[in-house]
Amino acid sequence: MANAPLPRPPESMRPDRPDVTTPVGSGAFLDIEPGVRFECLVGSHNGARDLTTGLVTIAPSAGLACHTHPFSESITLLSGRATAVVEGREYELETLDNVVVPRGLAHVVRNPSDREPAVFHIAMASDSPTRTLVDDAFARTPTPADSEGRPGAERVNRFRLAPRFEAGPNTAFIDFFNEALMPGLEMSGGYGLFQPGGRLPAHVHDFDESICIIEGVATCVVEGRRHAMSDGATALQPRGRVHYFINESDGPMAMLWVYAGPSPIRIVVDERCATVEGNPWREEDGR
Repeated sequence: MANAPLPRPPESMRPDRPDVTTPVGSGAFLDIEPGVRFECLVGSHNGARDLTTGLVTIAPSAGLACHTHPFSESITLLSGRATAVVEGREYELETLDNVVVPRGLAHVVRNPSDREPAVFHIAMASDSPTRTLVDDAFARTPTPADSEGRPGAERVNRFRLAPRFEAGPNTAFIDFFNEALMPGLEMSGGYGLFQPGGRLPAHVHDFDESICIIEGVATCVVEGRRHAMSDGATALQPRGRVHYFINESDGPMAMLWVYAGPSPIRIVVDERCATVEGNPWREEDGR
């Protein structure tokens, strides 16, 4: 049986930053390599802690050089074609397939198409991401189309095969990565589909969260403030902010969510906490 909602969030989770919603095109841009551009939608530039997310576009026939990170990375193909290679293990990705690369593993991502760009959603378990270029001396090993990665190393989530579960009325969620699926991982995340009327309860987290809307139109409610989001717009919900998402449209809505914490834990609170009048932090933060 689920626990009853708390009357208000724990005082220890009082937030110290505002929520931020960033439409695509207004993030922080970085040209990583020729033909590879990153738009940061959640990161240190807008107050995120232990988390960076955004969109990477790889031009036709371009790719990233072999590199490592001192943190884990999630890569989800949104459109186009892509090949991800982790220490020589080669994965051909379909739309919404996801690859999670733990810290320290050498990897390459490239666009095999000579006509169309490839667009990815990227999440990194750091608010100050760095990379180290390394020699690509690994022998290439193609993997089966349904390969789920290498146990103890990278995880590959095949969208068409992934198990779904209901996280709220009229929803279907997929857990792509967390510490239960990948012990030692620093972050957690996945995919959520909301049919018309689908929603989550009012809740808070003990860590920052990024939510990118990849299909349809979402309504994000944060302590009484309502934000319409679509077309890749991404919300940063800092630790302790009361929020929920609802699909008030006539069509499906889908999101990619990432937590700056290893377990996808929601602390459900009374619905009144998500209103202007019931905002538990209203008196002191003036919002």
